[in-house]
Order: sequence, then structure tokens, then C-alpha cells
Amino acid sequence: MTPASDSSASAWSREYWRENACVAGNKTVGVLRSSSVSSSCSRRILFLCITLVIAVLALREWNLQEDGRLHLRFLDVGQGDSALITTPGGKTILVDGGPDWSTLESLGEFLPFFRRRIDLLQLSHPNLDHLLSFPEILKRYDVGGILVAEVDHSLPRYNEIFALAAQRAIPVIRVYAGKTFDLGDGMTMRILWPPKRMPAGFSKETNNTSVVFMLEYQDKRALFTGDAEKQVEETLVRSRIDLRADILKVGHHGSLTSSTTAFLRAVRPKIAVLSVGKNSYGHPRPEVLETLRKVGAEVRRTDTEGTIEIIW
Repeated sequence: MTPASDSSASAWSREYWRENACVAGNKTVGVLRSSSVSSSCSRRILFLCITLVIAVLALREWNLQEDGRLHLRFLDVGQGDSALITTPGGKTILVDGGPDWSTLESLGEFLPFFRRRIDLLQLSHPNLDHLLSFPEILKRYDVGGILVAEVDHSLPRYNEIFALAAQRAIPVIRVYAGKTFDLGDGMTMRILWPPKRMPAGFSKETNNTSVVFMLEYQDKRALFTGDAEKQVEETLVRSRIDLRADILKVGHHGSLTSSTTAFLRAVRPKIAVLSVGKNSYGHPRPEVLETLRKVGAEVRRTDTEGTIEIIW
């Protein structure tokens, strides 16, 4: 009796495991097939995502290629100054570096990814809201040259910039009134201020050492004034230099220290650009905005528009 029971139990056990092994095997095959399908689907999705990213980047790069036109971009860097000029032939000039690293972010937006060169950096004067990104730009980009005013270069704020320029063999070019630079593509940069030596009795405020220059292209002109104050503006007006310009980068963020009525009448800008952000100084001052409107200028502001681009 017992042996028969053992035999029956053994047979049942073998049948049980055979059936369950088949079920398990089928499930395993099903899981493997499902896993294979899932893996294949994931690879397709990944491939499509990569293809889409490449296409978007390629389109962006194509859009940022030189188009035979001059691009003036007044970058939204908050309470500070930074402007990126791209010539018709694709050369780049960066005027000032803003109060923080936001200029770097803008360069990433407006320069092609593969282009790590800035042909010219122009520092208007050594105030922190105009230069703080310059050291990092010098580390990350191939810079062709740096333009600075022919004034006191012993200020501590210049030290890191000049040290990095020396390490990388980047020429530092001292500029003063009367110098003209040929930028190619029919463009010139005429330096209007400061003189080689500051006049006696002139304010020693660093704003008054700001490089003031006229950018000229075909029949268009743009005047950049840094933070130059009334004393500089009055001197330029008395000199009878032709100050007329289509675009004026308004001095000192629209402060009352700049933008005299006589100066704005001499410039007669069609467009007046204010580089300004949240601040406790009251910039731009209502009086300056009113004077700009009285001389017929269209007022544009980075604090309300973001980066302002003008194309010629």
C-alpha cells in the first residue's frame, strides 16, 4: 500500500512540476519578449530625441550664422551695461561686461556654439556694473584684443583683466580721442573721448573716463557713451564734433548726471536705448525720459523689453 502511494505521489509530483515549468517557461518567454519590445521601443525613443535635439541645435546654429547685416544687441544684464555687436562678416565686439555673469548667458544665446571667439572686448571704464563678467569671458573665449581708455590703469579692478590678458597673450590697446579703428565690412569705430590726458580741473570720477565712440556703417551711426557725465557731454558739444546718430546708448543708465538737453539736441537720436534694471537710484529719471522724447527719440529699455536687437 505504501509503495503504491509513494509511486502515485511521485508521478503526481513530476506532472505538477512539468506543468508549472511549462507555465513558468511561457511566462519567462513572455517577459523576455516584453522586455525586448520595451528595450527596442526605448532605443527608438532615445534615437528620436537625440535626432530632434541635433535638428534644433543645427537650426539654431544656422540662424546665428552671419547674414550680411549688422546686429546691435543691447543685452539685458540688469543694472549695468553690455552690448554685443556682430558685423556683417560675423566678427564680434563686446562693449562692456555687465554687473554679473548674465553677459555670459547672453553670449551663449547669441553666439554659435562652435564659435568660441570674441574679436574685440571694449571696456568703457572700470566700474563693476560694466566689467564683472570680463575675467570669466577671457577664460572661456578666444579673445582677439581688449580696448581700454588711455587713463590710469593702476586701479585694482583692472588687475585681474590685465593679468589674464598677459597670460593669454591678448593685446591690450589703449585708446583716446582721435583714434579710428577699421572693423571691416565698411565699419569704423571713432573714439571721441577721453583725450590722451584728462584736461586740468576735470572731474576725477571714473565715469568721466568712459570711452565714448561712434560706430559707423554705411549711412548709419550709433553713439556709445558709457557712463560719461555732463562735463564730458558739454566738452563734446563745444568741440563741434558731429554727434548726430541714429542710435544713442544713453549715458549712465538714464541718470541725471548725464543726458543734458544740449547734448541730446546735438545727437538727435532716432532710437535711445537705456540699459537699466531694478535699482535704488531712480534710473532712468523721468526728466531724462522727457528730454529724450522732446528731441524726438524712440525710448527703448532693457528693463521692460529684455535684450534689444537692432539690425542694419
